[in-house]
Amino acid sequence: MKFRYWLAWGGLTLGLVSAGITINSFRPQRFRADYSEEEPGVALDRARFPIVDVTFLRCGSITIPECIAVRGSLSLAPRVITHSAVLIRHPQGTFLYDSGLCTDISLFLMDQSLFFRKTLANFTLERPISEHLQDLHMAPSDLDFVLLSHMHWDHVSGLPDLQGVPVRINRVEYVSAFPRLMEQNQGLVRRLLEKSPVELFDCVGTPYEGFRSSLDLFGDGSIILVPLPGHTPGQTGMFINRSNGSRLFLIGDAAWVSDNYRRPATMHPFIWSRVTSDDATARQTLSDLHHFAARHPEVMLLAMHDGRMQEEYSRVERIVQGRV
Repeated sequence: MKFRYWLAWGGLTLGLVSAGITINSFRPQRFRADYSEEEPGVALDRARFPIVDVTFLRCGSITIPECIAVRGSLSLAPRVITHSAVLIRHPQGTFLYDSGLCTDISLFLMDQSLFFRKTLANFTLERPISEHLQDLHMAPSDLDFVLLSHMHWDHVSGLPDLQGVPVRINRVEYVSAFPRLMEQNQGLVRRLLEKSPVELFDCVGTPYEGFRSSLDLFGDGSIILVPLPGHTPGQTGMFINRSNGSRLFLIGDAAWVSDNYRRPATMHPFIWSRVTSDDATARQTLSDLHHFAARHPEVMLLAMHDGRMQEEYSRVERIVQGRV
């Protein structure tokens, strides 16, 4: 009887602890962030920048509850998590920011674990990057390069459709992530990347808009790269300054959806812990984005998985360009 008594109490205690941990995982967490003093900004003269066309190419998606995308939200409202590339047409070059998904992505994922395929790699393929280019009457050879925000598998997954196109990667990202990612998940990133020539770049220019360093990609102030570390060591964001539309800030996976930097809040820890290389640094980057967004409401911040914001940008762009 005593054994059954203690077994029952042990089971009850374990159940209560598990329930407490689960409930706590949905509660918001307090952010502590250090902000450096920013030099007074100078209003940008849009007229001095070139025409830069920016088009989101949505390749796949999955719909999840908001409480998974945003920790602290108790809402079950659906949030669309997309897998996209961004086509950028600049007078000095036509390129992609991230690569979307390739035609045979399902074949690359066949040897992955069931857990991986049903969690991080769970999506519906809508249109591979090759079909997007065909619809735009483009071939991979029309691209000057692909610039990766970072080297996670879902950001290099369009590269098999873009063989021969140079891939530009932040040197910090490549050096830090290469040894680990090349063999992780049965070498998934290595296989996706293996037929693409790699070119490394360095964000070692002056601080820009409160971010610690920068790279002026074309030397005209229109495309500025900045480090957004934490999700991966060398994740890179991209400011787009142009004369033909609003100013944009592509932020890779520093956030999944806009609420992550607006609150700020991470995604649910079940996901956050599996995709974040440095928790403290990633939180600082989220706080930096929160601070920037508050100071610059005129700049649209666009995360690569945020279906809602990507659709909103595309809607506004059609209106501005007179296509509606």
